[in-house]
Amino acid sequence: MPKKELKIEKGAALLMTLFVTSIISIIGYRLFDLTIFTSEIGKRNLSYQQSFLMVLSLESYTLEYMSSAKKRESLSLMTNRYVPYSPIEIPLERGAIEAQIEDKSDCFNLNLIVTNDEKLKTKIVNQDELIFFKNLLSSLEIPNDKIEEISSALIDWIDEDDFPDNYNGAEDFYYSNLKSPYLTSNQYMQNISELRKVKGMTEDIYKKMEPYICTLPTRLSFININSLSPLKPKILVALSENKLSDQEAISILENRPLSGYQNTEDFFKD
Repeated sequence: MPKKELKIEKGAALLMTLFVTSIISIIGYRLFDLTIFTSEIGKRNLSYQQSFLMVLSLESYTLEYMSSAKKRESLSLMTNRYVPYSPIEIPLERGAIEAQIEDKSDCFNLNLIVTNDEKLKTKIVNQDELIFFKNLLSSLEIPNDKIEEISSALIDWIDEDDFPDNYNGAEDFYYSNLKSPYLTSNQYMQNISELRKVKGMTEDIYKKMEPYICTLPTRLSFININSLSPLKPKILVALSENKLSDQEAISILENRPLSGYQNTEDFFKD
């Protein structure tokens, strides 16, 4: 075989060897990368499972803690010291978990505005709760036209029918024609963040309302005067139909008896 052809064959063999080697290297790298990725997924899933079990443990601990009437009373009265929750710290091998038990009888439950009758497919607008809601928005210095729009749209968001409560209301027809369309919930709210989707709501208004609202089961319908924090005077202002000023409400809350009021009559006497 001529030397020229031999050199060409050797060069081709060398190129083929380099090509195969590079392919093997790439495959090896990808397999190693896949192994690392799979390992990270496994670690993440394990972490999620441990977190979920820890949350269940905290829930069990909370239920046991709240089974004592004395501890429940203590939790409500902590707000006299501007501390709106009872902290819990659980030590772990690689750190600690911090949790808190908070009394949610110091906020307006949005779900109280409407009572849905699932069997009859009817609704009742709870006027007393609606008035309180409007008073709360008014105490937050929200314009009257916005108050009426948000109130009507909120009723339609929670009720089970597909008809606007009035000209300010909004059902599927309104929301489905937005630039980013969606449908109404037509059920009780699960989280206050849903309020961002309601007609008339803006982020500025939502931020004002956020500390004062909650979404709880409808059976939880009372405001606990003993658990109201001086940091949330607007609740008391709204309860007074906006006759109290913020400073007057704060003064009343700061001057509660250390052991709290035994009943509402004692509070009104004060």
